[in-house]
Amino acid sequence: MATHTERLPHSPPDGSYPAEVTRDARVLPARADQRSRLLGAIVEIVGDCGFPDAKVADIARAAGVSRATFYELFGSKEGCALAAQADLTAAFLADVEHAIERSEPHLALQGAVSGILEFAAREPLVFDFLTHHAMLCGEDARGRRDAAVDHMEALVVRSWGRAAAEASSSDVPARFILEGAIRLLGLRARRDSGDPTQVRDELMRWVDSYTVSRSPRWREPVPDAGLLALPFEHSGGLTVHPALPKGRHRLTSEVARSVQRERIAYATAEAIREKGYAQITVADIVATAGVSRDAFYSQFHDKDEAFDGAAQLVFEHLLATMAGAFFGGSRDWADQVWDAGWAFDRFLESEPSLANFLFIATYGPPARIGRVLDFVLAFALFVEGGNRSRPEDAQLPRTITEAIVCSVLEAVNYRIRHERVHELRGLIPAITYSVFAPFMGGEAADAFVRSKVATTLSGEPAP
Repeated sequence: MATHTERLPHSPPDGSYPAEVTRDARVLPARADQRSRLLGAIVEIVGDCGFPDAKVADIARAAGVSRATFYELFGSKEGCALAAQADLTAAFLADVEHAIERSEPHLALQGAVSGILEFAAREPLVFDFLTHHAMLCGEDARGRRDAAVDHMEALVVRSWGRAAAEASSSDVPARFILEGAIRLLGLRARRDSGDPTQVRDELMRWVDSYTVSRSPRWREPVPDAGLLALPFEHSGGLTVHPALPKGRHRLTSEVARSVQRERIAYATAEAIREKGYAQITVADIVATAGVSRDAFYSQFHDKDEAFDGAAQLVFEHLLATMAGAFFGGSRDWADQVWDAGWAFDRFLESEPSLANFLFIATYGPPARIGRVLDFVLAFALFVEGGNRSRPEDAQLPRTITEAIVCSVLEAVNYRIRHERVHELRGLIPAITYSVFAPFMGGEAADAFVRSKVATTLSGEPAP
């Protein structure tokens, strides 16, 4: 009797998720076998080159089926990706739910993070597909990813509700931690940081740092109505030069080239927001920038290089904006972070296309992970200043500072992709509390944030 061993791209009915299973090839329906192989193949191909660059022909070839069979079963690359996402998400959620059930109710958040970590360690390709590549598989895939995190959050909150009244509490929005842990583990995997379980102790230390003995005050990130009502203050944004005048002009060739490069980079971000990275063409960028194709190709080889140019332009401008606020006033770290947070918010509100580009388009092909890592590491420099107030033997490790940054960036990401950027200023207190608590302790962080909100609303000069 012929048998074969294959990787299953879906969980069995009992919710378990074995990495491999040996099955009788003669009793497996041919069509079901083809479907399974295609779902496994899309995970592998997308993991290699990213969803936008994945080709149906390559997926079919890797699965050992014809393109006609692929289209008969799924209709499109997006359909195949959604089918894989649905099956694999069920396995992921089952793992997290089991981990929560094994934990004490008041430690449900720690249990959820442990479940996420264990799944990432056992199924790295699947984890990457579900938590990263799904962001570029279309609106439906992004919605399903959000729904999966919603489900995890609901499991944690339900478990918290069963905790004894005298038990210690996690005083942080569960979603902040779940999204932060997912983002951190994904980034570590892409920079080849080894077995994810190696950071278990540090991740648990991070989650534990939000534990308080009092009633929680920051679990539900409701935007502060008073801060939302403050007059909007434009950041000044990114100054984009007007198009060069036609014909002869007095600008030097160096200045003219710089102007065109900035216009093309900005237009790339605009075009991506309008159509998505996979769909835009050089023609779209040229039309948005108001330059000729010759001008484009004198600066960039293709749209990929234009993407990198846009990333560098926006990234450097945002960092300069935040650094100006961070170093421009108080020398106290907590005040500096508060001021930088307001500068960050004003930038995002002032530049919706650039905000979308930074937080949505950077979920791109593996070749661009360096840009995202630079982004996280740069923000970590602002955050890890909190170690200055801690004894040398109590310094928080880089894993924790990066986890904090990832949680902040994911909270922002969620609201940008749901067109809710306006909420962010009202969430500055909850977000900054999540930054401060691991360094200052929950009580000191709570007191500081409440004081800053009161000062901001009292009519004193806005930060």
